[in-house]
Amino acid sequence: MILMQTDDPSLSCTAPALNAMRTSLSNGEIAGNVQFLPGLSLMADPALKIGGQFCSPAGRLLELDITTSGVGGWIALHVKLGIATLSETAYLGFACRHAAPAELMIRACLRSGTEDGFVDTFFDKHILAAPDPLNHVDALHIATCRTLPETAPWRELILFLPKRDFRWHLHDLRPFAL
Repeated sequence: MILMQTDDPSLSCTAPALNAMRTSLSNGEIAGNVQFLPGLSLMADPALKIGGQFCSPAGRLLELDITTSGVGGWIALHVKLGIATLSETAYLGFACRHAAPAELMIRACLRSGTEDGFVDTFFDKHILAAPDPLNHVDALHIATCRTLPETAPWRELILFLPKRDFRWHLHDLRPFAL
């Protein structure tokens, strides 16, 4: 499969915050939930009491240095997607390049808004991070995702991160719809 930047709507799955983050250089403190840009945020169970630092250096999308001083249920990177209907979509997925000084396991899901809240549809493969940069590609086959709503008022790609201290370098992240 060849992934490319394209203006063809049949091959794109817009995530404007990622495009904006690629061209910005920023850094800051993490003390609870952080909105890096509209449509891109780090959210955590308040019981985790997260802290740390983030930066978006040249050549990388986002570097996270997270500390936790509590016990909680989740910490996740949320990416708003601009795809409401999946009626013309066979696969929805993402490609990423990343690294971490110590091995990490990350879990990805597609969250779709519903009248009653949301539905999470998890991708099959775990994302494994290691000191050397790695590439990861995964996709949902829409026809076989029985609980995935065809239309939704909003959708997010969510990367569930470790619930402990960690460092993670996200070099690139590209959602796609085919």
